Order: sequence, then C-alpha cells, then structure tokens
Amino acid sequence: MEDLTVSHRDTETLDTENSLVPTVNAAMLADQILNVIFDKRRLLPDEDIAEVGEREERQVHFERILAYVEAREKIQMILPAFPVKSPNRNKTLAHLPDYAERHAFKQLSLLCDEIKSIYSPGAEISICSDGRVFSDLLRISDDHVTEYGETLRSMVEESHPGVFTFFNLDKVYSSISCFETMREDLMVSYGEALSDLVYRTKTEPHAKSMYLGITRFIFEDFSGIDPFRSLARNAIQKASKLVSYRVIQRSNAWSRLLKEQFPQAVRLSIHPQFRVSEKIGIYLGDAENAWVTPWHSVAVVEDDRVLFMKRSDAEAQPDVLLAYQDGRPSHFVRQMRLERAS
Repeated sequence: MEDLTVSHRDTETLDTENSLVPTVNAAMLADQILNVIFDKRRLLPDEDIAEVGEREERQVHFERILAYVEAREKIQMILPAFPVKSPNRNKTLAHLPDYAERHAFKQLSLLCDEIKSIYSPGAEISICSDGRVFSDLLRISDDHVTEYGETLRSMVEESHPGVFTFFNLDKVYSSISCFETMREDLMVSYGEALSDLVYRTKTEPHAKSMYLGITRFIFEDFSGIDPFRSLARNAIQKASKLVSYRVIQRSNAWSRLLKEQFPQAVRLSIHPQFRVSEKIGIYLGDAENAWVTPWHSVAVVEDDRVLFMKRSDAEAQPDVLLAYQDGRPSHFVRQMRLERAS
C-alpha cells in the first residue's frame, strides 16, 4: 500500500479502495497535519522554551488527530469564539459582524484547505459561540447576541459552505426560552467555586495570564459605554476586575461543557497558549498584539494585508477611509491603496 503522505492522489486512491491505513503511515500523516495547525498557532511570550520537550508539546494533539486519521474520518476541531461585538464603539463599528469576522473566517478556512490538501477527508471547525454565556456581565443585550450569531452564520455559510458548524448555549438548552435560566443551569452543572478560580489566578501562570488579558478587555469595553462614562478610572478598573473573574468562571464552565460534548475534538483557542497545553492558540489575523480579536476591533485593509485595531486608532490615521458592504460600515481602507489603483 502506498504511503498516504506522498501525494493527494495517493489518498484519493486509498479512499476509493476503502483500504485501512497502516499505523506508520497514519502516524506520519497525523504528524504532518499537526505541523499545519502549529504553523498557525499563537504562543504566550516569555516562556522558557528550553524546559519544553517536543513530545510533551505535541502529544495530546497528535493523539487526537491520529485517531481521526486511523478511522479515515474528517478531523473535528472546536473553537470557542465569535461571541458578540464589543459594545464600545471606540473599538468596533456596530453590533453586527463585519469585514474583521470575514477575514478571520478566511484564515480558518485556509487552515482547513491546507489540511484537505494532504488528507482527503479534510477537517471542519465547530464554532462554539460563548456570547450568550456571559453577555449580561458585559452589559450586552441578548438580542444583540442573537443578531450577531444569525448574521455571522449566514455570512459564513455563504462564503465557506461545509467548512464550519455552529454550537451555542441555545442548542444545549433548546427546551428553555429564558436566557438567564440557561446561564444558571450552565453554572449549576459545570461551574466552579469563585474562590478556587481566584486562587488559581494567583498561583498558576496560565490562569494569571488569562485573568490579566480578560480584565484589560473588559476595562476597555466598560470605559466606552454609558453606565461607566461618569466613573473614575480606578472605579472602572475595580469593576472590571470583579467582572473578569465572573466571565472566566462562566467561560471555564462553557469549556467543561464543550469537553463533554466534543470529547475527541482538537481544541483550538482564540487566546495565545503555552507550548504545553490542551488547547492550541490559533491565528485569526494580524493585530497590534496577539490578544486582539475581530469582535474587539475593526479591520484595516492595505494591499494584501488586513490588520485588526481599535476603531478610534483607525480613525485617528489621516490616510484611511471607511468602506461599506451590504449597505453598512464594514472596514477601513488605506487611501494610498485607492490612489495606486486609480
């Protein structure tokens, strides 16, 4: 039997013959697929690389991918992401998805294309939207969460059919109509004690990094919405720290639910990760730092590059123009791009 890693033609032949994959070939192919994913990953800075062994770094992800390859099944990846747009209009254009989300999904689709090119069953990504999980904490209406999700799904299904599926709290509790009850049930079933979370943020590097990153985003969001405009900076920071713990507490509950719902899936993350982690921090686009997401920013297009940044930062630059798509604001374009094209 020919080696699966030689060419795409070889994998198609094996599919047609319905052959079983030799263990050695499956392992080689799983290793190649993991290399493709790792090429797109984002890591936390300042980690002592010398203390990390390559086997330890790859093992959990390799084993999950290998199981799919040996079964000749499509590789399933899950990504908790695309919750809802930030309510701070200094950062975003509106409450609906725009070109920033379009660009991010293009990057994720390209990842799946690369996997498909070396493994014919391909891969799919389940977008596990957590917007409903903590929208009330962030002062975002559930109506905006619903509109964002519905618009996003239509956008993605039109541009990338068959590549993505969507999963959210509404699907978990489909028999419940009250969103607050959904959130309460989630925490009863999968929540952890707040005191345990606070302790971990003080003792575990990853938990501390996550807490600081989430606190920064919440502080920025709160600083630009009406309930906090009259408050001093210190008061907003204090409120942000308290809410951050609650957001992470619910996010962790959502992660536990996803682990139960998708036990074999390769787990991706929008946040940078340590080299040894059960999650792989994944690239969505260029930004001023690795923590910026499409739903906390706008897209600025220059030639073939798309950069995520705060709306206020984009508007402060004299050479950018606001562009529209489908009759609403979509992104910014550097004016010199237009001048060269004319």
